[in-house]
Amino acid sequence: MEIQCNGTASEIYHKIKTKFLSYKDQGKLKSISDIAWDDAKAIALASGTGFKAKIQCRDGKVMVDLDLNFLLKAMRGQIEDGIKATISKALV
Repeated sequence: MEIQCNGTASEIYHKIKTKFLSYKDQGKLKSISDIAWDDAKAIALASGTGFKAKIQCRDGKVMVDLDLNFLLKAMRGQIEDGIKATISKALV
């Protein structure tokens, strides 16, 4: 999935990282058990029960590769909508 936004890869990445760390501290990202941040490549690898996601920031966009287990595949559209909304809020 691709999310269009303004900014360089570095700017986008730092906004997302800052907001996600804040969300995690507030307990708002309970479905995510682990996030690994690669500052040099502007990539985050997130995982939780039944999913893995790679969030890659590029100039003007965020690319999200989502891998869902069998049970969650039926909810793919809803999950993608939630990811888009969370990333969009982080970039405001």
